[in-house]
Amino acid sequence: MDRSYSRIGLTNWIVITLAAIAVELLARLASSSAVEAAAIFLALGSPIAFLGWFQMRLAAREADEQAEMEELSLRRADSSLFAESAADAFPARRARMSFERWIVPTVTILVFIGQVFGTWWIYKEFQAWDGTKVEQASLVAASLAGIGLILLLLGLYSSKLARYAGVGMLRPSSAFLVLGALLVLAASGTSIGAYATYQSWDKYLTILCAGILALIAAETLFSLVFEAYRPRVKGREQRLIYESRLVGLLGQPAGLFSTAAQALDYQFGFKVSNTWFYRFLERAFAWIVAAQLAVLALSTTVVIVEPGEQGLLERFGARVAVLEPGFHFKLPWPIHTLRRFDTRAIQSFNIGFENDPESEKQNTILWTRPHMKEFNLLVASREQGTNAADANQTVPVNLLTVNVPVQFKVTNVLEWAYGHTTPARLLEQIANREVVRYLASVDIDKIMSVGRLEASQELRHRIQERAVATKLGTEIVFIGLQDIHPPLGNKDQKVAAAFEQVIGAEQESRSKILEAEGLANEIIPAAEAAAAKIVFDARAAAASKVGDAAGRAARFESQLVAHRAAPDVYAARNYFETLRVAAGASRKYVIVPTNAHETLIFNLEDRLRKDILDLPLDPTKPASAADKK
Repeated sequence: MDRSYSRIGLTNWIVITLAAIAVELLARLASSSAVEAAAIFLALGSPIAFLGWFQMRLAAREADEQAEMEELSLRRADSSLFAESAADAFPARRARMSFERWIVPTVTILVFIGQVFGTWWIYKEFQAWDGTKVEQASLVAASLAGIGLILLLLGLYSSKLARYAGVGMLRPSSAFLVLGALLVLAASGTSIGAYATYQSWDKYLTILCAGILALIAAETLFSLVFEAYRPRVKGREQRLIYESRLVGLLGQPAGLFSTAAQALDYQFGFKVSNTWFYRFLERAFAWIVAAQLAVLALSTTVVIVEPGEQGLLERFGARVAVLEPGFHFKLPWPIHTLRRFDTRAIQSFNIGFENDPESEKQNTILWTRPHMKEFNLLVASREQGTNAADANQTVPVNLLTVNVPVQFKVTNVLEWAYGHTTPARLLEQIANREVVRYLASVDIDKIMSVGRLEASQELRHRIQERAVATKLGTEIVFIGLQDIHPPLGNKDQKVAAAFEQVIGAEQESRSKILEAEGLANEIIPAAEAAAAKIVFDARAAAASKVGDAAGRAARFESQLVAHRAAPDVYAARNYFETLRVAAGASRKYVIVPTNAHETLIFNLEDRLRKDILDLPLDPTKPASAADKK
């Protein structure tokens, strides 16, 4: 191998290494994640270029050694014997074989680890990215454009040389140079976009670089695994294990089919590229891709805005119209783009807490147990000491854990989309500020008990006023105070537990008061009823005695009148009445005097069978009218 090729490989390694350092410095200067991703890609291409250069150097030494041995063999009479004895005496060949057997796979494994780590690092930088520095954008864009131009020219020269001169070891470094140049030029474009207030370009290029690097890492892993099972044909050039076909494809898109053909031929061990189907795809591939792109572009001309949504139609970022729910037609992407917003849906965010899936599994919610990720807020306190000592010990504020869910909906999609960069975040910050300001002026006992509804209405009014003043285009639908309690405290000072003890004592005291009031309400009416009963019983007894005495007096007057009218009859009647009552049902005998002239007839025969009239009468009961008859 010509040593000039080895010098070109060394130049490629030096240039790609210096470019990686320069691009990394520009990434730090511009605070750009896309430029950082390009620098990482170039840094990972540096060991690939080094392997290619060093392997070319060993191949050149082996070629020189082979030429020297062939020249020496011509001077010997017995060349066959010399060849057999010199077969094991080629140090350059043994060095190259040892390098390819041990160093190349080891460095390739390290490169794979670096690619995985680089993908993670790009993702990390993307998560922490907060925008490109606009004041450095023009300088960074110009510098990146110059570096990208140098890399592109050197990469194209190396790739042409590798193709036409048959120097396969130049392909890996030239492919990394071309693809690195494209990424650097694209990063230069993102810096120009940042200067023109298009910060999203940087984000998109970062995601693209991370995806490309992840695919390259996967390809490197597969190459390491398949290398052990690849069929080897004697006398055929082996594919470099550290050469990425994906990098070569992206760096030289025109060689898509040649790269695919080389990969298929290399893996299957025969000329797959000579089949009729592969030739047909090679001829019609451009038209197939063009037709698919055309169909894809036409599919972007029809959009459907779902019910409850509104769409903002934009032409290169500039507003065109507001689309209501239904079918709409537009120009293909990227000329026209559509941004969708849920203007009918109720959206929400939380103040003072974050949902915790582990804590939500608890069935019982107590103040003394954390049931979500909560934050303490300041609230006013009315407990102020009367003297100087108490005033120094009592603070005018307390800590309170307040969980405030806020629900809102978008009413003006233009203000919501174009008024602010992150309107949802701004609304959340406004709500946090108003909640903190309100709690600092309200009493802790009131807000925890009877003041929740009033606090909810007041907070809704305040947040709505600030949202209107900021032109957020939103309506605050609901402010909830679903969970207000003292802070949990720590191991030494258990605030919530102490507060529960105080509340428990107050509730127990109130319970005893209510129990005593209930007992009093039970005993007093019963005593009043017993007293009233006694009074009424006494009045009834008095009325009964007065009435009985009056009846006796009236009866005496009547008896007196009867006695005066017929004294004998009255006396006899009373006598016999008294006798009847006293004798009761006993048998009576009448003995008449002998000198009486009256004729009395008595039926004194005993009855053989008694009837109902012979039943004995109760002497204690007065005789009825039938008995008297």
